[in-house]
Amino acid sequence: MAGLFTPNSTETCHLLDAGAGLGSLSAAFLNRAHTLGLKRIELDAFEIDPSLHSQLTETLASYQTSLNFKVKLHPQDFIHAASDWLSGNLFAQPLPRYHYAILNPPYRKIHSHSPHRKALRQVRIETVNLYSAFIALSLLLLGDRGQLVAIAPRSFCNGPYYRPFRKLLLQQAAIRQIHLFESRRQVFKKDDVLQENIILHLERRLQQGDVTISTSTDDTFYDLTQRDYPFNQIVSPSDPERFIHIPTPQESPSSSLSSKFRYSLADLGIHVSTGPVVDFRLKPHLRQMPDSDTVPLLYPLHVQDGQINWPQYRSQKPNAIALNSATQKWLYRNGFYCVVRRFSS
Repeated sequence: MAGLFTPNSTETCHLLDAGAGLGSLSAAFLNRAHTLGLKRIELDAFEIDPSLHSQLTETLASYQTSLNFKVKLHPQDFIHAASDWLSGNLFAQPLPRYHYAILNPPYRKIHSHSPHRKALRQVRIETVNLYSAFIALSLLLLGDRGQLVAIAPRSFCNGPYYRPFRKLLLQQAAIRQIHLFESRRQVFKKDDVLQENIILHLERRLQQGDVTISTSTDDTFYDLTQRDYPFNQIVSPSDPERFIHIPTPQESPSSSLSSKFRYSLADLGIHVSTGPVVDFRLKPHLRQMPDSDTVPLLYPLHVQDGQINWPQYRSQKPNAIALNSATQKWLYRNGFYCVVRRFSS
């Protein structure tokens, strides 16, 4: 990740590591300090978990003898600290305009009425997960031409929940490179993570140009490949959702993204739904097994090996829902449907 950064005109660098953990990413950056032409580095490392502070401090202290390097460990919540400063709170702890930010942000959903959501709204950030909140705040803390490199789930690239985040990202920065890991199972095998992850390299207030797309099977990068693509093949200029498309290595840089998708689902007469039944609201009407007065209720566990396996006799989930006046409006009419099992929410 640190290898994606390019030199800028500064010799004194302000570096941000939000969610610093054990300091691995900061250490990787510091190992590249000389190749970036940096003579002095001032690091702000945010880490809220006190159990990591000792190892983090030890990791970073080892560089202070070989580099002109100053570190400040911030034990407070990054979202609150950054939001307070960016919103102009007079009591906020001052933060600089950073030249570089390197992130492995936490992953957790943010509830709509949580303190984090309220803090983010102070600076007009609407997002639903900690990882996108960390990236958005770090991006806003960068100075002009500041660079950000983050590893994050790919989920923000499409879907309505991340639309405001994509809009902010594309308004505030240029995408310089996206690295895609082709294997979900191998990248974070030690952590048992089954997310499709990418590494994102952004530059603040840079005019958007071609985007480098690189791929590898896993984090050893032994089979690294990369190609440059025009930006309109990454984000279609006619797409109001601003979906971020990551081409596969087989896609030619000269092919047009917009020409591939000439019709919307509505144009094709296709309606997509995650399912109208909200099980906890209809709990009295759920049945463990089907009966003459019920209809099938499908969960992801019923979709296995490309087919529907229903009912599931050993499942803790119900297999059916009662057919009555209270449930009628939530049920699908008889017809032809394509059932898709979502990989994750």
